[in-house]
Amino acid sequence: MNANGNKKLIPLSEQIRAAHLDVWDAMQAHRFVTEIEADTLSDAAFKAYLVYECDFVETAMLIFGHMLVKAPGLAERRWLAGVLQALATDQIGYFEKTFEALGVTAEDRAKPLPASVFAFRDGMLAIARDGSYLDGVAIMLAAEWMYATWCSRAAGRTISNPILKRWVDLHAEPEFLAQADWLRRQIDAADPADRDRLGARFREALELEIAFHSAPFERSEA
Repeated sequence: MNANGNKKLIPLSEQIRAAHLDVWDAMQAHRFVTEIEADTLSDAAFKAYLVYECDFVETAMLIFGHMLVKAPGLAERRWLAGVLQALATDQIGYFEKTFEALGVTAEDRAKPLPASVFAFRDGMLAIARDGSYLDGVAIMLAAEWMYATWCSRAAGRTISNPILKRWVDLHAEPEFLAQADWLRRQIDAADPADRDRLGARFREALELEIAFHSAPFERSEA
């Protein structure tokens, strides 16, 4: 309660997550997450995941590019330009080094992608391309807030694979958490009248993420 006796306003991002807690919790309890937390994720599943995630980097650049073009002001454009720079340099460089360390070959990366990976890539891009600036923010918030939450939790667990451990830690470091917080603030500043629409985008992204994170097991256990 505040000094006037009114209930403290709940941030719009928290309202959206609360309205879609079922799919949020399903992703937080996904097999991919729980096996990392239990230190039982197979090397094959992790390698397959990295191949799929690397494939998404170019799509992520396009998504943030659409957001940059539609952004309402210079401050937002400057932030998004920094995100694009990091994706084009740091992210791509990370995958190149990691594939070499794990022995992921060009042949491994050239294998056909599962349908759920295509659906994730195409679905996320379509929302950013065809929707508003805030639609793009909502889907990337779903993804980055999701990672920030469970990776922050998993970072305190024992993870015997040092490359997997480093991947988890990257998503729990201040730089990544700051990006998730920035996306949250963008949503929190939105018109509450847009809550249902943005919530639908948030939910759609999480549903796509759930299927995407199931795909590595389909390949590794085939």
